Amino acid sequence: MKHLLYLALCLILFAGCSSDDGSEEFSPDLGYGYFPIELGRYAVYRADSIWHDNPSTEAAGVHDTSRYFIKELIESEFTDGSGETALRLERFKRFAEDDPWELVDVWFIKRTSMNAQKIEENVRYVKMGFPIESGSTWNGNALNDNDPRVYSYDSLYVARSFGELTFPNTVKVLQLDNFNFVEDQLAFEIYASDVGLVRRYYRDLTTRLDYTENPVAENIRSGIEFNWEIIEYGTE
Repeated sequence: MKHLLYLALCLILFAGCSSDDGSEEFSPDLGYGYFPIELGRYAVYRADSIWHDNPSTEAAGVHDTSRYFIKELIESEFTDGSGETALRLERFKRFAEDDPWELVDVWFIKRTSMNAQKIEENVRYVKMGFPIESGSTWNGNALNDNDPRVYSYDSLYVARSFGELTFPNTVKVLQLDNFNFVEDQLAFEIYASDVGLVRRYYRDLTTRLDYTENPVAENIRSGIEFNWEIIEYGTE
């Protein structure tokens, strides 16, 4: 019994010494760094979008392509209606690199211990779930009135490059994947550690039956697709 008491006392003293010497306790990486929320952070994306309107096989249809740049800046923070910290995300647009930035709208972001949220055009989406784990799924529309949509981590900790930028650790969030005889739908976002969003892709097309064998513009009835890729990031 004396030996057991002595051992217990030593363990207590050892624990006290460990906390007094300034060493940090072990804390698992939950993945918060993939959705940074520091003020002044910004990212610039090269964006390409295509709007399709081809209702008749007798007409050429319209396949309108647009190219532009998007800048997102975490401008300030505030306390939201739930008493938690949220951030104002200012969004700018220009069509050429020499053009001045024009403020086009304001979105909002929020990171909690459980998830990362983004309010786009007054619709709140759950962009990421924490901790980041393979096989993890969640309802991306859990905080809005849209129909449920299952998001999942499609690939984790993959090195990716976009133009001249390379990111050693990225995670891919699959948001939509549906392909059949009359629909072609795919949406995903890629996030890099300590950077945030580095790519955003969305495709929602209504198609003709021939599209499954020949996926060309002539076989698209209607829809939209766009792709963002990061070209610059930093802190202002």
